[in-house]
Amino acid sequence: MKTSWFNFLFASALVAVTGSQTLAIGPTSTLYITNYGEFGGGSVTGLDLIQGASEASYPTSDLLGIDIAVYGDVRTMGYSNADTGSRFDLAANPLVGGPYTNTIVNSQLHDGTSDGSFNYSVNYTTGDVLQFDRNWANSVVLFNAASNLSQAGWITMNVTDGSFWISQWGGPDVVAHFTHTGTLLSTFNSGVLGSVGLALDPADGTLWMGDSNFVLHQYSQSGTLLQSSPYALQGSWYGMEFNTVPEPAAFILAAFGFTGLVAWGSRRRQNA
Repeated sequence: MKTSWFNFLFASALVAVTGSQTLAIGPTSTLYITNYGEFGGGSVTGLDLIQGASEASYPTSDLLGIDIAVYGDVRTMGYSNADTGSRFDLAANPLVGGPYTNTIVNSQLHDGTSDGSFNYSVNYTTGDVLQFDRNWANSVVLFNAASNLSQAGWITMNVTDGSFWISQWGGPDVVAHFTHTGTLLSTFNSGVLGSVGLALDPADGTLWMGDSNFVLHQYSQSGTLLQSSPYALQGSWYGMEFNTVPEPAAFILAAFGFTGLVAWGSRRRQNA
């Protein structure tokens, strides 16, 4: 009985530490994706919600509100100067707030992320990683990613340590991990040429990106492809993000797994 219990704890530790587990089809948490040209005769941005194998799409009032940040609610912003976005609840219902207007001249903002205090994006035209307030205003440059990652266009973050994951828009397929101040930590090649969006699921710590054929690809943070799941949607995916509010269950699992790992190691030493 004790052996089974320790085996269970060790398995939990492996899940928490390495992410090794049986994968369900599609993302564990709800993935929010801006879909350009999905509604209104190809002129209105859609907000797609995907969880597991389920998918749903909702029209927004914005033409180019493709930059997205999700932290307790959804806040989109315009792709380029004078383009606008709006605010929604986590079920895609419109909320008071906005319009959130892009005021950066000659900018191309495809994607965003949030830590609850600030929103962030990366300007494809310059490589600047930008910090905004939660209403997509008062932008400041945190660092420039261009020297380490050309064609930076997609961004997400790990809110527990403030680090950013950034990938390339267009042909290349490099995904880079940066500290909050711009130090390069690691890179990997996704193998997805012309990838769209980038999001980190706080529930399991995996990275997700899409492609032009509405297939979602899941990776470990070391770059191992875990799955590719197709969806039946139309339009053009752009920004994507999970609700980055830290989930208590994830921390409980991580702590439980770590405790199990320590207990297993102690038992192993005693029996050695």
